Amino acid sequence: MYAKLKKLSERPDAFSIYTANTLWTDPHLAEQMLQFHLSQDTALASRPITAINRVVNWIDQTVGLDGISVCDLGCGPGLYTNRFAEHGAVVHGLDFSPTSIGYARKHALAKSRQVTYQIADYLKDPLPGQQDLVTLIYCDLCPLSPVQRETLLAKIRQALKPGGRFILDVSSIKAFETVREGVSFERNLMNGFWSADDYFGFQHTFRYEDEAVSLDHFTIIEKDRSWDVYNWLKHFSPEEIHRELTQAGFGKIEFTEGFGVDPSDDTTFGVIASA
Repeated sequence: MYAKLKKLSERPDAFSIYTANTLWTDPHLAEQMLQFHLSQDTALASRPITAINRVVNWIDQTVGLDGISVCDLGCGPGLYTNRFAEHGAVVHGLDFSPTSIGYARKHALAKSRQVTYQIADYLKDPLPGQQDLVTLIYCDLCPLSPVQRETLLAKIRQALKPGGRFILDVSSIKAFETVREGVSFERNLMNGFWSADDYFGFQHTFRYEDEAVSLDHFTIIEKDRSWDVYNWLKHFSPEEIHRELTQAGFGKIEFTEGFGVDPSDDTTFGVIASA
């Protein structure tokens, strides 16, 4: 038992293990994540509708959504895509969760919105080309390794028309300063989030100082199996994200606030980059 617990608490190398598919495609977890997306009581998967509307209105004022082509990466259940369409955009939503895409399609079709939804992995699958705008919102770049970020940014740059723009938000160094290392253990950790059956759950939180990366490592122990989820988060300074976007071929790069639940929240910041 000691050896098992010791191994459980070991610190892996940053981004050495990737388990995003488990979190978003396992049927039980995907349904849980959908409910978190839709909930107005938690910001674990999506921000409240008031914050989403604020960001969409800002995007409309900044780039003018009416009549343009927009690709929303990691679109989830369509919280942003449907609003982009309501502002007149022709929208392509892409996500690798069949559960989220199924919900998005149902609610888009019910209201005849001009949105196409695709089940796809934006790290592996082609992105639609000739886009006026590509969005990657709710810090979706941050769980990716440096190699994954380089791959995705190159694909986004290629998907944009000349002069097109890329809008994203990222977790800030201020957010990293709030991360505390520690471990917690609980039966049915997070109120049954991880399984429909009885289980025991461990959560180990690690800080990687040199990389400004945090990790929440969840270990779930059920009657007949045990499994792990690794949630990585890279925290950026404006200089770091500027450098990565410049290396990917983007031109003018600007920063903005107001993406968080509270407009003055400094744990995230928004970026707009021109192709």
